[in-house]
Amino acid sequence: MAAARWFAWEKTLKHHSRAIDTPARYGGDEFALVLPEAPKEIASRVAGRIRERLSMENEEPALSVSAGIAAYPEDGDSAEKLLGAADRALYRMKRRGNGNPINSITRIAACL
Repeated sequence: MAAARWFAWEKTLKHHSRAIDTPARYGGDEFALVLPEAPKEIASRVAGRIRERLSMENEEPALSVSAGIAAYPEDGDSAEKLLGAADRALYRMKRRGNGNPINSITRIAACL
């Protein structure tokens, strides 16, 4: 993956994050965005804005973005459990087709 593309994704994550949020690369083509003190509906809106922005990239192959959201404490009481819950939610979204996963390269796991 071209360095410029990774930079654009990182910039998009940071742009849609508050000062207290933590965006990070979480594997080859996955990112995590930790949103402390944000309810699930806010995390969902943030993920939607990020998905929308990244799907507008004009590079080939075309992008699709899927997101999984998990919240503390209802989805887990540790970072590992929250990331696992977000990952399961992400794959449920991909199976439903909500991320248009035709050429899915980028996945974002948003954890609270």
